[in-house]
Amino acid sequence: MILKSLFNIIGFQLSWWACVLGAGNNYPYAGPIAMALFLLTHYYFFSKNIQEIKLIIIFGLVGTLIDSFIIYTGILNYAWSYQVGFSIAPLWITAMWCGFSATINHSMNWLKNKWLIAFILGVVFGPAAYITGENFGAISFYSDLTTIVIVLSLVWGISIPLIYWVNSKLVLSNN
Repeated sequence: MILKSLFNIIGFQLSWWACVLGAGNNYPYAGPIAMALFLLTHYYFFSKNIQEIKLIIIFGLVGTLIDSFIIYTGILNYAWSYQVGFSIAPLWITAMWCGFSATINHSMNWLKNKWLIAFILGVVFGPAAYITGENFGAISFYSDLTTIVIVLSLVWGISIPLIYWVNSKLVLSNN
């Protein structure tokens, strides 16, 4: 149990940094490759629950839509965003959402059914992650920091509890 949680949080964090540093240094696929290796290893050794794969896919898509909408607002943009008449969040952002979703039933399992704490953590750490990404050149801010923090606080304050709620509907438990 402890080994699984340690692998889960360390693997996610290393992959998260690979996404940010890769995007900020013109290696946009370094992070998604690292995240794919993390997810494959996680699934092979620690979790064979198909419902968890569904959760990861759902929030890979939902997260990409959320971050694409954030681009649409004009307050920020991501390095390596796709341009198809409008901007779509890049693969490294999708990879981050997938990786984060894989922590919900493992290293972040302690947060289940703690809706207020999940909301507060989203409000605080969501914007902090984006500010970190901006500091490393993976994100460009086009609005004042107050506006960005308010928008991202709302997005992540809602998103974290939403991931746990969807997880509960998929009947996932600590596996």
